[in-house]
Amino acid sequence: MQEKKRVLLVDDDVDFVDLCTTFLESKGYQVIAAYDGEEGMKKAKKNRPDLIVLDVMMTRLTEGFDVSRQIKRDEELRDIPVIMLTGIRKKEKLPWTFEPDDTWLPVAKFLEKPISPPQLLEEIEKAIG
Repeated sequence: MQEKKRVLLVDDDVDFVDLCTTFLESKGYQVIAAYDGEEGMKKAKKNRPDLIVLDVMMTRLTEGFDVSRQIKRDEELRDIPVIMLTGIRKKEKLPWTFEPDDTWLPVAKFLEKPISPPQLLEEIEKAIG
């Protein structure tokens, strides 16, 4: 029997985490939840997920950006793909879009909220098969 892929979901929106957890588990994934960046880093190190879904705005406006860079600097975690989710452009009325890069935004994909669980699943499957 094939082991379930583990997804670490780091987001301070409890309802979003609960909804996505239920949906992803129904599709055969094991979901680990964290509600801020510090907890997310601890759970990433402990559980070695196959993928991390990371919100930007949590306890600080740019917390997810900082955590994504911490992940890429960590020898144990750097190869785990990160999908970043955020509503920061709408909330802060930013005129530009964010693009992944190797230094400032080292993530596999950057997605705008709101996003439905099926859309998120599609991106997860693209990232980890």
